[in-house]
Amino acid sequence: MTAVQIIDRLRARAGGLSLPAALRLPTRHAQVVQAVPVGPGARLLVVEFGGRRILVGQSRAGLSTLAETAAQ
Repeated sequence: MTAVQIIDRLRARAGGLSLPAALRLPTRHAQVVQAVPVGPGARLLVVEFGGRRILVGQSRAGLSTLAETAAQ
C-alpha cells in the first residue's frame, strides 16, 4: 500500500474531513518505478523522489539506500 493510499483511507475514516491546504501532502511525492525480487523476502526497488532515482535494497531487516542518480 502506498503512502497516498494510506492517507486516502485515513481521510475516508475521518468522515471526509479535509486538512488545511498548508498541511496537505502532494499527490505523489515518491513513486516505485521498478521492483525486482532477488530472493525470499528481499528485492531491489528503484524509487523516484525529489527529482532523483534511488536504488533501495529491501529485506526483512529493513531498507538500505544503495545508489542515487538524477531522474531521467
